[in-house]
Amino acid sequence: MIKKYVEESLKYLLRTRLFIHKYMDEINAMYDMTPEELGERNEGRFLEIFRKVYFRSEYYRRLCLAEGVKSADEIQHLEDIIKLPILTKDMLKAHGKELLTRSKRGLMKNHTSGTTGTPLTVFQDWASVWREQAYFVCYRKRCGYNYGEPMVSLRGNLGRSDISLKVHVSNTLFLSSYNINEHTAITYYQLIKQHHAKAIEGYPSSLYNLALVLHDKGLECHIPVAFTSSETLHDYQRALIEKVFNTQIYDHYGTTERTIRLEESFDHDGYFEDPGYGIEEYYDDYVISTSLINDVFPLIRYKTTDCIVPKQGCFPLHSYDATIESIEGRTASNIVGKDGTRYSDAALTFIFKDVPNVRKAQFIQNEPGKVTLNIVPDRDFKQSEQNIILSLIDEKMGLRNIDVDIQLINEAELKYTKRNKLALVISNL
Repeated sequence: MIKKYVEESLKYLLRTRLFIHKYMDEINAMYDMTPEELGERNEGRFLEIFRKVYFRSEYYRRLCLAEGVKSADEIQHLEDIIKLPILTKDMLKAHGKELLTRSKRGLMKNHTSGTTGTPLTVFQDWASVWREQAYFVCYRKRCGYNYGEPMVSLRGNLGRSDISLKVHVSNTLFLSSYNINEHTAITYYQLIKQHHAKAIEGYPSSLYNLALVLHDKGLECHIPVAFTSSETLHDYQRALIEKVFNTQIYDHYGTTERTIRLEESFDHDGYFEDPGYGIEEYYDDYVISTSLINDVFPLIRYKTTDCIVPKQGCFPLHSYDATIESIEGRTASNIVGKDGTRYSDAALTFIFKDVPNVRKAQFIQNEPGKVTLNIVPDRDFKQSEQNIILSLIDEKMGLRNIDVDIQLINEAELKYTKRNKLALVISNL
């Protein structure tokens, strides 16, 4: 717990106003821009990033040449972006390091959540980390929450062995997403009440699971603002969470690749693109997005398979007007433990982040308290890594609460959804 306390404290301190104030000023200025002014600014930023990767990445130049772009001078305006190659996750897994515009020394590695069973390594410098944090600070302040005010967080930071951790420097009470059940409901309730939280954040499924057990006990909290992310927020979840916590939810959509960032509008009539964050191209079954915040690992026209539905005939007057009707493709599935605790797929992805030789993974559950974990291993996968996975499952869920049967399988044996997405959890309960 001491190690986790220090980690969370340092993480907060390295993202305070001292480091991000200039990015906050930049973002606040973009909030005040008209769509036309913002478009002009985005065009300049896009051209800057494109030229940087074009001249510094031989791999990207080859991709451009294959699309018929023989010179950087052929890309002069934002509308020229459609001439450029589309990047996919498979391409990044095979050639990601070849896109870097500087040495990887000193860069930070981040990993996609892997809710589709296929994690990906993403590189960042401190400038992109600080920009990302500045977007959170600016948006949440507009929702009524200032960083440093009391916050409750249920985002998988803690395992099953620890229910809570209070980090004083950030005034944040971390609660475990892996212990929510009828037996622990009173403990969670008392911890929240004692913290006098101004806001609560978490996966929709985690907040919903906590709201369910509190509702069953006839308990309510009063937390003015709630922030959800990483999963689809369903109407039935919103209704119960807002009722039990007497709160107002603001939903967020983003990716670890940092190419797209959507926020629920302030009057809850849809979502808007965070100003200056990226350039988006919406299609029926996928999105192509371009990051404007990370120029060391430039993702230009990166394809993701989530489905985002724009509003029809929408002509925004401000950079923060809602232009997105809905976000689909983030639906969470749960694993149910012997004691009734539910573990969301977003929370379960933490298990695989420290095991490098797992190509893909999938939980199959047919009865409470028992799962089959199917793993597609890399060639270097060892028996010891299987033991590491079991120990991580024990840390997050508790092997006394869930029986796990690990099977090594071929990729063809994995199960896919109707939209051809590889789900981390297949629940047949």
